[in-house]
Amino acid sequence: MHGLPIFFAAAFLLLLPQFSNVGAAGPYDGEWTGTATPTGARCKRAVIKFTVKDRDVSGQATFERDAPMINGTVVADGAVGATIGFHPLWGQFTGDEFEGTFTNFDCQWKAVLKRAK
Repeated sequence: MHGLPIFFAAAFLLLLPQFSNVGAAGPYDGEWTGTATPTGARCKRAVIKFTVKDRDVSGQATFERDAPMINGTVVADGAVGATIGFHPLWGQFTGDEFEGTFTNFDCQWKAVLKRAK
């Protein structure tokens, strides 16, 4: 009978650290907006918007005739692996800026985004 309160106290203390970060924002959380500039003259600029929540990246790239979805993951060091439609996007967060590149058929873009304040 006396061991039961000790068991619950120990279980509480073991589980407490798991709840200490509940509701805490990740270092890259927020709304990010910017543009993607093509390296070739034939391709058009795109507007890029995405949201980071914990490790999840989701948003949209708006081109002249298309608006594919962005889905991906950010890791602790700020590296991002994502897709724009079916095309890979690789990039890096540094402070309140994101820089990345992606390729679509014969065009390549450099994306630069800033975190919305």
